[in-house]
Amino acid sequence: MEKRRLTSLRSVLLQYLVRTALACLLVAVGWLLVLLLWIQNSGLFLPANQAAQACQKAAQDVLPGMTAETFDETQLDSLCRYALFAAPDSSEVLATNMDAGHLQRAMENQQGKTRWHFGYTQYYMTSKLQDGTVCLLQFDYAVPYADPALRGVLPDMQTVHCILGILLLIGAVVWSTHRTGRFLTRETEKLTAAAQAVARKELDSAVFSGAKVREYESALQALQTMGDELTGSLQKQWDMEQRQREQIIQLSHKLKTPLTIIEGNAELLAEDDLTEEQRAQVEAILQGAEQTRTYLGKIRAEVQTPLKYKTKKNDKTCRIVEN
Repeated sequence: MEKRRLTSLRSVLLQYLVRTALACLLVAVGWLLVLLLWIQNSGLFLPANQAAQACQKAAQDVLPGMTAETFDETQLDSLCRYALFAAPDSSEVLATNMDAGHLQRAMENQQGKTRWHFGYTQYYMTSKLQDGTVCLLQFDYAVPYADPALRGVLPDMQTVHCILGILLLIGAVVWSTHRTGRFLTRETEKLTAAAQAVARKELDSAVFSGAKVREYESALQALQTMGDELTGSLQKQWDMEQRQREQIIQLSHKLKTPLTIIEGNAELLAEDDLTEEQRAQVEAILQGAEQTRTYLGKIRAEVQTPLKYKTKKNDKTCRIVEN
């Protein structure tokens, strides 16, 4: 018979890790491609460099022709965040459309300070107006919504995409874990079934092979060895009890003849003329003999009861069969 190829538990775990890594990689690449195709074809989003291009156009073409009095933010693209300073080295803000957080970062940039902040990295362009005021343009490389009305309502596109991507990665890990878990569960069920069969002493119904993992197959073989040892132990116990029964039966047969002689002689003595004391002794002999015969009958009945178990052997397995 061809020997089955078994895999080790270490290989199973390594396969799980490799499969999980490949699944996560495929999910990440696929989700990135979906995002790129969605950005290019859906019309709902703008390219990540759209804000940079808008700020560059404003700095070169729009802002140089304005003054602080004629500054009109409607001529700037809504993707541009701006802060209008009174002078290049001034911290006085004349106008801005930034929130407090972005304005603080713009002030730090204006003062030459560089600090790390959580989130997107802000980039800046500076444009000098005709009256000497300075407009600091702030932008970041992110995928914005094409509709300006959606930018303040819906969550950031990158954030939504990352959350969905993380959920997909978690799903890939769960799928891979579930698949490996089902495989190991099937292997464990074989081991559990064999152990329960040994515990019930039903070795004829036990299956001690069929595992695909080398460690589980070794455990099944160990259970089979234990079952064989149990069968041999029960066989020896059965043989010993059987010999004891035979000896008791033989002893009861040997005791039957002298007991009969004792009863016969006692009955003959009872027919003679005896004193009251002698007759009482003969009656005691007869009662004792009767009690002994009763005890022997009970012992014979007990030893002639079939054993509660016996063993059978064939050329492959040892089986225990209840009577």
